[in-house]
Amino acid sequence: MNLKELREKNKLTQAAFGSSLGVSGKAIYLIESGNMNLSRKLSDKIAEVYGEFIEPTGRRAKAAAARAEKKADAIAADAAQAVLDAEKKVDKRKRKAKAKVRADKPAVEAVAEAVAAPVEAVAEKKARRRAAKPAVSVVIQSPMGGEITPEEICARIGQADTVYIRVDQNKAYWVRGEEYGEIDLW
Repeated sequence: MNLKELREKNKLTQAAFGSSLGVSGKAIYLIESGNMNLSRKLSDKIAEVYGEFIEPTGRRAKAAAARAEKKADAIAADAAQAVLDAEKKVDKRKRKAKAKVRADKPAVEAVAEAVAAPVEAVAEKKARRRAAKPAVSVVIQSPMGGEITPEEICARIGQADTVYIRVDQNKAYWVRGEEYGEIDLW
């Protein structure tokens, strides 16, 4: 639920809503229109007075989102490195097994392949376990109440070099090589 929905649910004007929270009606208007961030203090006051928590949009909230994104990137990098390490180990074991096969009788080749398959399975299982860390989901919210995920935007735009999102205009602008364009989000 956003600020405007909560205000309308309680059938209050912006001035009356602001007054009940100790701020001006103009502040409520600016927050609802996306021209001012909802502070943690005001968010806590809303929860106290109306029993509804509305996520703040101030610098701290943005910083927390940036930290979460950085952590997700680090987890993805760790998972990719784990897969590469597992592939290297499997390749090394395959090379050793093949060298032994060439040195021994042809019957050893069948035994080496039978042994390599479980080793690969174990390495893949370990890589999957390392990669199975929780992902961060991002939802972009319009000041008018619509929500969309980056995955949904990419599905609508297709392949792009860069995507710029303007929630105040409800648009996503994209660049693909020399091409560019825009789509309505909500």
